[in-house]
Amino acid sequence: MKKLFLLIPLLLFVFINTIGQNNLPAVYEITTDTTLHTTLPDRFWQMLEDKEGKLSFEEVSKSPIAEKFHYNAAISPQYDRSIHGYWFRYVLKNTMDHVAKICLGDNFNKRSDQSEFYLITGNGEVTHQVNGLLTPWSKLNGLKEYLLIPIELKPGEQIAVYRRVFTSYTWPWGSWDNIWVGFNSTEKAMQKIYTIAGTDYLNAIHNSFIFGMLAFASLFIFFFFLIIKEKVYLYFSLYLLDLGIGRFNTNNEMYDTFFREFPLLYLYISSFIWFFSIFFLVHFIRHLLNTKLYLPRWDKFLIGLNFLYALTYLLDRILTFSGSYNSAINSVIDYEIWLLALSVPATFLLSLKWFKTNKVLTWVILPLQSIWSICVVFVMSYSRFGNPVQVNWLRANWLLFETILLSCLVIAFSWILLQRFVDLKKQIVQKELEKEIERSKLIEKQKIELEEQVTKRTAELKQSLDNLKATQSQLIQSEKMASLGELTAGIAHEIQNPLNFVNNFSEVNKELLEEMKEEIDKGNLAEVKIIANDVIVNEQKINHHGKRADAIVKGMLQHSRNSSGVKEPTDINALADEYFRLAYHGLRAKDKSFNAIMKTDFDKNLCNINIIPQDIGRVILNLITNAFYVVDEKTKSGIENYEPTVSVSTKKDNGNVEIRVKDNGNGIPKKVIDKIFQPFFTTKPTGQGTGLGLSLSYDIVKAHGGELKVETKEGEGSEFIIHLPIKTN
Repeated sequence: MKKLFLLIPLLLFVFINTIGQNNLPAVYEITTDTTLHTTLPDRFWQMLEDKEGKLSFEEVSKSPIAEKFHYNAAISPQYDRSIHGYWFRYVLKNTMDHVAKICLGDNFNKRSDQSEFYLITGNGEVTHQVNGLLTPWSKLNGLKEYLLIPIELKPGEQIAVYRRVFTSYTWPWGSWDNIWVGFNSTEKAMQKIYTIAGTDYLNAIHNSFIFGMLAFASLFIFFFFLIIKEKVYLYFSLYLLDLGIGRFNTNNEMYDTFFREFPLLYLYISSFIWFFSIFFLVHFIRHLLNTKLYLPRWDKFLIGLNFLYALTYLLDRILTFSGSYNSAINSVIDYEIWLLALSVPATFLLSLKWFKTNKVLTWVILPLQSIWSICVVFVMSYSRFGNPVQVNWLRANWLLFETILLSCLVIAFSWILLQRFVDLKKQIVQKELEKEIERSKLIEKQKIELEEQVTKRTAELKQSLDNLKATQSQLIQSEKMASLGELTAGIAHEIQNPLNFVNNFSEVNKELLEEMKEEIDKGNLAEVKIIANDVIVNEQKINHHGKRADAIVKGMLQHSRNSSGVKEPTDINALADEYFRLAYHGLRAKDKSFNAIMKTDFDKNLCNINIIPQDIGRVILNLITNAFYVVDEKTKSGIENYEPTVSVSTKKDNGNVEIRVKDNGNGIPKKVIDKIFQPFFTTKPTGQGTGLGLSLSYDIVKAHGGELKVETKEGEGSEFIIHLPIKTN
């Protein structure tokens, strides 16, 4: 009983599916597979309109939609483009005694935008096959090039075929309004494919040659446009390129080469490719003949004709892609009709322009353009003329005929533009020659005036240079005096200490000598000797501190006067330490509230190096003074728990002596970091700096063969680094 309940859903599915298949059309019996196209009579196939194009095979093959299939009621069935999809179904059976080899699809007209086949075998197996013009190449089945699905039916075998066709667009090769239901003989189809392939091969060679010729001519003309920038060359170049692409597309070479995976994109390109051809041709003619200036009425006529062409072409595309395709409207606005309408007046105007100046070109271009245009119209519209013998002969020999005509036409137009280029070049050379003569006269006149002005301004510049040198010397001296002012207070503090020692020990010695006299009177020689030794020791201390004061005074004098330029072995550690202390005491002497933590880290293994001590001392003093200034400014900003710190360190680094002056101030802003070594640049308030300190320091270090650089971080501080070579001249 349980198994019976499980079988109920399966039986129900089979029942419903059987209902969907019971109303299939009568079976069409295949009695031969040697006929190229076999059209099924109306009673052997049914159709279903899918207005939205959304019905799936599962829906149309089952009730209730399966019952909506109907037989064709029209004498000549046609697609209604307001309906986006159609379904067809029919049943084929092989009644022959051998395997039936047939193929499904359109009768070599490549009509369907998108097409799918669902093949149902006798045992219920469904096979899905895809073809259609707008299907990417990788998703196509069967004979992809010709959109045919080959199948084989064994003797007595039967197959039900469901086909879905989408009619969203119109392919550029023309309309496909009539509905065709049938199949093709695989053997005959392959024979026809072989024949078509040979023809397509010759067409491909022809079109490739035309494309290559036109592309080369386009690049050649475009080269002239790049030289002289005249639009006539640009328009003709674009016209040739568009014409070449159009010829390359005639037998789908462009589709087979580039767009097999993007057929819809190819559809749009193919639809609009001839629009630009006419557009560029008209503008080429206008600029070539300069109709706006010399033939204003013809110019307006060409612009109006081009505008009308654009409107009609766009109307044709809109009607086509909106599903409102109308062959009667299309016949009025075909490309070839417009080509003839534009070519005839164009050649007429061209003949008027060139008849007097170049009769040979006139009699070559006029017939060539006219014959080619008329032939294109007849060949592309041959069906409208009832296929006369002349048109058929022209179509049969069109490849060679068009190649010759178009080649001669391109060469002739290119020759005109080349002559135009040569003439224009001559005009340019003539104008340049005239300009050169005028320029020579003007130069001669200006030369005399310039000589007078040069003489006058040379005297003014000499006076300005003397004034500038005097001002520069004053500024440099001012900078020196500013640094001397920084030293003065520190020197005063430094010299006070040894003077205090001298005074103190002098007083002590006076007292000791008095005491010595008393001991001599008492005859206590041992005590006298002890006192004498104390006096000697004190005298040595007096002498030491006196020499120290003398050294400080000499250092001050050396700093205040101009550098002698003589290098001498110098202890960098001692020099840095001395100027560090002098700078600190100098600031303390001017501002008792100033205070900062001083740190030193000197490399004791440094050897003496040859430098000008006054100059390098001035650099170190300047950097340390600046460091004390920035930490003092940060202290005044009232930052909590901030400890102003300045450190000086030295070390040996790769054959150089490195001196670092570091502070924990506010750092240097990025926007001014590149300017700090420029003369007269300063961030200090007016009156507090000359802007020459870092500039002079930079020049001094460079003169010693060294390098001065800075590392900074806004809000955290800066570090100036001096590199001096150990081995210097």
